[in-house]
Amino acid sequence: MNAERTQSTAKGRAPRAGGLRVFVLVFAGALFLATIGVTVWHGVHGFKAAGLPLLLSNAALWLIPFVCHFWLRRAVSDGALLIAEIFLFFASFLGSCVRLYDSVWWYDIAMHTVVGYVAALLGLFLVCKLADVNKLRPAFVLLVCAAVSLAVAAVWEIYEFVTDLLLAGNAQGAPVQTVTGGFVVPVNDTMEDILCNTAGAAVFLLHYLLHVCTKKDLGIGFLKRDFTTKKPQPAAQNAPAAAAQGEKACPSCNTNANSAERSSKNL
Repeated sequence: MNAERTQSTAKGRAPRAGGLRVFVLVFAGALFLATIGVTVWHGVHGFKAAGLPLLLSNAALWLIPFVCHFWLRRAVSDGALLIAEIFLFFASFLGSCVRLYDSVWWYDIAMHTVVGYVAALLGLFLVCKLADVNKLRPAFVLLVCAAVSLAVAAVWEIYEFVTDLLLAGNAQGAPVQTVTGGFVVPVNDTMEDILCNTAGAAVFLLHYLLHVCTKKDLGIGFLKRDFTTKKPQPAAQNAPAAAAQGEKACPSCNTNANSAERSSKNL
């Protein structure tokens, strides 16, 4: 029965979803519909508070869990998807769609700090997928996580710059007029975002160091176990291991088989 289920999965069908995966998919579907609803509401009111490209891009983000489930199978764990959805709920839906970035002055600062922490988690996820994290030096893991977090901050600022350039937005601040009559965008917003991201990454590094030094779980242990979850192997690959376990479980059977083989040779 297990072999048939594995073969059906290998033929292209998505693996059976567990309770957490079902919650992740239902939550993503609900927020996708909610974002579409907000887009329609802004469309009725002439997109005065938010533009159509921004809202559609935020709606597309909620399709990522479905892409991971049907295309990447179990390569992305349920815990990783849940963390991503919680972050998207606060950063994308509440921040961009509900417009908390405009109505709450500190919301953008808080989100960029959280981005630094979550992006460092992305670095930990990559390490766990590419190697045995428990056999690596903590300094190397911290270096990779910090590098990924800073890279995400740089890519995000590039994204904001390009969207402002193409869509005439002001994600990086409103242009100000210089003494020569020209207009420039101050770098204050960009640098504040990068500094907040760096602070969030520093919080993660401290969290990971406490996990290593105290040898306690502190949530990091759970994440490492979740990120390193292996996909079930096909039955054909498990056959040698099962045979070896059978030999260990029944040594008398092996002895009788060897005796019968020697008797047949003597005949």
